[in-house]
Amino acid sequence: MKKISKILSAIFSPLIVPCYGIAMSLCVTPLFVIPFKTRAMVLGMCAIFLFLLPALSVMGLYRMGIIKDVGLNNRDERTVPYLVTMACYGVCAYYLYRINAPFWLVGFIVGGLLTIFVNLLVNLRWKISGHMATMGGWLGVTFFIALNHLAVINMMWIVIVIVILAGLVGTARLILERHTPMQLLAGTANGFLSIYLCAWLLSMIGNPI
Repeated sequence: MKKISKILSAIFSPLIVPCYGIAMSLCVTPLFVIPFKTRAMVLGMCAIFLFLLPALSVMGLYRMGIIKDVGLNNRDERTVPYLVTMACYGVCAYYLYRINAPFWLVGFIVGGLLTIFVNLLVNLRWKISGHMATMGGWLGVTFFIALNHLAVINMMWIVIVIVILAGLVGTARLILERHTPMQLLAGTANGFLSIYLCAWLLSMIGNPI
């Protein structure tokens, strides 16, 4: 079970899950009409900011001896990587704004930045789940698209699948003894609320599509 749990934790790493959310947004909303090449370029740029640069920064910090675990399982080692990741999210949000992406899509990234900021503050005193924060954020993206009628397909099964995946990731973190149930719930709530509310607020001041 621990081997399966490690695989799940890797597939749904906090650095990768945001890219899944962006990819889904580009495929199930009216943004689907944009040429595939353009959508692939946008996803690629987002992946650089949300995954590649943060991952490289973690590896760099590890090689310099600033952190001892690339999985950031030690609460005390998360501050610097979180700050770097926040900066990357800020650049990604600016990139989407500059290419005239819908404000709700920009809101997903701003919400992700807020999620990391809250995680950073909480981690100063108490360990909160980064994995479940991003899974909660993915749920926030999915529910926002579904509840605000942005989807061009039936979202029911997508919602069900992501809820199940979130449950599996949470279970995996428990099996690996990385978190307590309360730490998982806190992370999920943080990610969901931060991203949903930021997307909703920004959608109020920008075009819906």
